[in-house]
Formats: sequence, C-alpha cells, structure tokens
Amino acid sequence: MDWFDENKSPKDKFFEIVYHANKNLVIEELEDVFKRLAALEIIAEECLGDEVDQKINEIVFTRSGDLEAVETDLYIHTMSNILTKNE
Repeated sequence: MDWFDENKSPKDKFFEIVYHANKNLVIEELEDVFKRLAALEIIAEECLGDEVDQKINEIVFTRSGDLEAVETDLYIHTMSNILTKNE
C-alpha cells in the first residue's frame, strides 16, 4: 500500500488507511469527527434555526468548490491524525 500515490485522491487514501490502521485508533478518531460534527450541528441550529437544511442545500449547490476543498482538508487532517497515532 502506497500512502503517497499521487494518482489517488485524499478520500481514496483516507479509506485505505481506515481499512488498514489499528481499529481502536480509527474508532477514536471517527468519534472525534462525529463529536465535532454534532457541535457544529448545535451551533448551526442556534444560529439558523429552521433554516439549517436550506442553508446546507444552498452551500451544496452554489459553493461546491469550497465544499470539496473543506472535505479534502478534513480527509487529510483525519488521515494524518490516524497515521500519527498509529506509529
């Protein structure tokens, strides 16, 4: 498995790492991701109320490039955390 294969996207590399890394480390990191996601959901609901889903859909359809860049950063960050702890 080549973690530095330039032909693979960060998403592809992330899933390879998730499948092959220590299961406990992956669970720990994914729990952190979901905890952060839950906190962001609470913040979004407090700030936007019932308009949360509408705003999410707006971002998905009008800012796909920004969304993709943030997703890529999240894959890389999470992958980095798993690899760092796996050593």
